[in-house]
Amino acid sequence: MMCSNCGARRDWMVICDRSTIRIRCRCAHEWVEPELSRADYEAMIDAGGRDHPSLEAAAQAMGYDGALAGTYFTDPRPS
Repeated sequence: MMCSNCGARRDWMVICDRSTIRIRCRCAHEWVEPELSRADYEAMIDAGGRDHPSLEAAAQAMGYDGALAGTYFTDPRPS
């Protein structure tokens, strides 16, 4: 998967709105991802996701409001 706005290929915010799954890039571009289901989302949340009071609050808290466009973060934990 690749962001059609900036070309990024990783580090997505996964958003679940009822049964619709959307992907948001750090550049703040967002799209519906029909290949992911609510069950896929629930599995991701069980793996350490977070709930936020609003999409705007989540985007800002997690750096997906456009402020960190072009930035990629890696997992600092040793593999």
